[in-house]
Amino acid sequence: MIHHMSFGVRDPHRVAHALAELMEAKPVRAPAPPFPYGAWLVVSGDERGSFLEILPATTVFDPDAPLGLRQRPAKSEPVTSHVLVSAAVPGEMIHAVAKREGWQAEDIETGLFKIVKLWIDGNVLVEFLAKGEAGRYVDAFGAAGLSTLDEKLRHLEANLLTALSQKLPPQVLVEALGPRPA
Repeated sequence: MIHHMSFGVRDPHRVAHALAELMEAKPVRAPAPPFPYGAWLVVSGDERGSFLEILPATTVFDPDAPLGLRQRPAKSEPVTSHVLVSAAVPGEMIHAVAKREGWQAEDIETGLFKIVKLWIDGNVLVEFLAKGEAGRYVDAFGAAGLSTLDEKLRHLEANLLTALSQKLPPQVLVEALGPRPA
């Protein structure tokens, strides 16, 4: 079970408050130390103690650094990690907050569930299951769906690959997916 996740942004205070609004969570300034100055927590208050750590974009984890953190020059490039969280509000409100904050947002039907992709600072991806959308996700990835999950994923994979190969040149697919394993 994941209890918390961290990511860095240009304005942790603003991002934490906006995400807390969408999650009906509480934004709390993180203690420094052990967190870097300017870090915030978005605390859900659920039975698992789930929260998001919103760090300054200059923060990186480093096993050789004091407290396991160090600062680097800020970069604004896409990152590898993302998080999917449940929103306490409908998709329309997620889009409204995104527009207010200047963030790109789009609805995506994955074939197994529907999400709203929210791009913070143009490089950090936070995906939301809008209010009422979590059921399909749990049906697919929860205990009841595990026995058929691989079959569903392979079916989805085949359908998407067919559709994408009809729309995109092969080189674009290789750039997005990497080379196909042998």
